[in-house]
Amino acid sequence: MGKLIAFIKKYLHIIIFVILFIVGFYFIYQTTTYPRFAIAHATSTLTAPVNKLSYNIIRHFNLRPENDALVQQNLQLLQERDANFLISSDSIATAESIVTDTNTHKTTRTKLYDYSSANVVYNTIHRKCNYMMIDKGTEDGVVPDMAVLSASGIAGVVTDVTAHFATVTSLLHPNSKISAKVIPADQLGTVAWKYGDPTTAYLHDIPEHMNINVGDSVVTSGFSDIFPSGLLIGVICEKTKSPTDSFLTLKIKLATDFNHVNHVYIVRNLYKDEMDQLKENMEDE
Repeated sequence: MGKLIAFIKKYLHIIIFVILFIVGFYFIYQTTTYPRFAIAHATSTLTAPVNKLSYNIIRHFNLRPENDALVQQNLQLLQERDANFLISSDSIATAESIVTDTNTHKTTRTKLYDYSSANVVYNTIHRKCNYMMIDKGTEDGVVPDMAVLSASGIAGVVTDVTAHFATVTSLLHPNSKISAKVIPADQLGTVAWKYGDPTTAYLHDIPEHMNINVGDSVVTSGFSDIFPSGLLIGVICEKTKSPTDSFLTLKIKLATDFNHVNHVYIVRNLYKDEMDQLKENMEDE
């Protein structure tokens, strides 16, 4: 015991430094976003292949052929959605356009969104800031700000990309704010997640005089260059009036089951660069 006390006295300043360093690093990591992002980015190159290997072993015993067939069927259905196209009566045409002529006019159907599939190799749902990792990267054409969908609803947005993998900021993240509208009222609002329950979120900015009911669907508004319109976010499961303002408090049951997300679909806006340029011009004025 005497030797232990002597050792502690001799190296007390070093022990205190190490303890304070660990405590300080922990608080920096928990309270700021950038350190978490930097650490995740630095370690993703090492951990992603391991995560992918373990995922593939499990997936092999989980009816892989049938799952792959369903993924391709869902992908084809997504590609054919009307919201993927711009329809006009002018002569604009691109490689993705579908043009039909009649005796009276010509209609141009220009493809705005394209889709591809990916596998989820890492996913968190119980943290304050949740992420997914998918097995597609820059070599597959994936770039930041691409929407990510599950088979049943929206899942998140791509925020960081390497050659073969990408990080997705989940809908279960405090920074995720999705422009939405309620069907059938067609009222605009914003969907945001509240830490605690990975199965629900909240719809904000809906005036209390609107005819909104439990069971109404909440979908993407389309007022975004990331998410196409009409994608299911969830269904209203609870409605209350706020005691502090004239807006409703609407709780929604999320369509995506984040506990069981294995396959996702990546959405590419083919004209995002043009839209971003126009937005920059608006901000400069």
